[in-house]
Amino acid sequence: MDDLVKLALKMDALGHPLRLRFVVLLYRGGPMYLSELAKRAGVSRALAKVHLIKLQKAGIVKSTVALVPDEAKALRYYELVDFDIRVSPAVISGYLGEDGGGRGE
Repeated sequence: MDDLVKLALKMDALGHPLRLRFVVLLYRGGPMYLSELAKRAGVSRALAKVHLIKLQKAGIVKSTVALVPDEAKALRYYELVDFDIRVSPAVISGYLGEDGGGRGE
């Protein structure tokens, strides 16, 4: 996957207020279980999971499953992956290279 596609995925994933809230929660609070994130954001676990999956596919968060000691269950927790996104016409142009990445249209 080229860098321009990766940038677009990250920008798309960050393009929703709830997903931005999850980024802030994870930045301030460190790794959290799905149910804790949902509770702090004031949404259902199902809705939180949908948005967290989008952030995960974009490489903004990662998840891990942890077994609960002495119980027959596992919990998924999420943590923020460090990122720094800078966007300007010059930055985008740099991703396209000398020829502009055009299709000859």
